Amino acid sequence: MKPRFGAWLLAMGIAVSRLTAPQPVSGAEVDSTAAEVVREDPGARRYVTACSGCHRLEGAKLNGPALSHVVTWPQEQLRAAIKRMEKNVGPLSEADLTGLTEFLQSTEAKSRLAVQEERIRAQFAKSLAPADARIGGRIFRGEQRLENGGLACAACHRFGGTGGGLGPDLTDAAVRLGKTPLASGIAGAGYKVMAPHYRLHPITAQEASHLAEFLAAPVSPPTRTSAPPLFALAGGGAALAFAGLAAYFARGRRRRGSVRTGREG
Repeated sequence: MKPRFGAWLLAMGIAVSRLTAPQPVSGAEVDSTAAEVVREDPGARRYVTACSGCHRLEGAKLNGPALSHVVTWPQEQLRAAIKRMEKNVGPLSEADLTGLTEFLQSTEAKSRLAVQEERIRAQFAKSLAPADARIGGRIFRGEQRLENGGLACAACHRFGGTGGGLGPDLTDAAVRLGKTPLASGIAGAGYKVMAPHYRLHPITAQEASHLAEFLAAPVSPPTRTSAPPLFALAGGGAALAFAGLAAYFARGRRRRGSVRTGREG
């Protein structure tokens, strides 16, 4: 998730002021900073953004299986399996592979994940306005423009019986994933098909918070409405992105059809 420009500018201002007018640091402040570093958990953080959309650590299957059984795998076997997931989540760095391997084989993975999700909730609560499902609904349907001009969610996804059919139906996404991982995943756009578009038009943390709140709300019966202004709000680039996504999924369907035909022959 990329920081917003205002927050970045504020951080730079604070950093410059500290460099030009250094202040004495107390022992308590040093201890607090050290504790923050210790609490940071790259493996758990990467699991939330790259893996939690399809896998649980244990329990019911999502799009992929639960991962509790990989605790007993040899490290190199698990690392290679994670590497193969790049086709779904995009590039994984060496640090990502190391962090995810260690995290998934940790006996404390479940508690570490809970801590990471709480950290994400705290970060959202500290820096953002309260999440509003009504705003999230308008963003999802394309009735409210994304700040950075991205494609509206309903161009590819359905929710409560309305929307597009190119991507997965998100009606039960909050139930399957949990609101915090869902918000983090939206903001990070960690799915390979969507990443090229949203890398150029990132969804802000505030927008992700509103969208997750909307997706977690009770589903109302679908009503007949005019088509949402998916492209008028997002600009011509979004129309090209939509066309590219449609072509991507169409090629995938043709490939699967060819495989089935070959097998039948």
